[in-house]
Amino acid sequence: MVFKLGTLNHAKGYIINKLFEDHRIGGKHLPMELLSHGYPPKHRSLIREAYELLRTENPSPLHVEGERTGRDTSAHVSLVPHMIPKMRALMNG
Repeated sequence: MVFKLGTLNHAKGYIINKLFEDHRIGGKHLPMELLSHGYPPKHRSLIREAYELLRTENPSPLHVEGERTGRDTSAHVSLVPHMIPKMRALMNG
């Protein structure tokens, strides 16, 4: 299913697709701040909103944990392995 760029569903699909293609599944994670890299600057605010929606779904397809990065701790995100088949509708290609 293809969603129009600039919609919330497209942003959700972008997040799921980015994590899947980078093999960020289970224990391998990505800093939350890097989720919007590669998305058009005009619509990057949608990534944060889509992230919050995905994080609060029940059950959530995202695993979020605080990871130590240098002197600070930041949220790192990965996909929950058993949720991938349910997220296929949001993924591109």
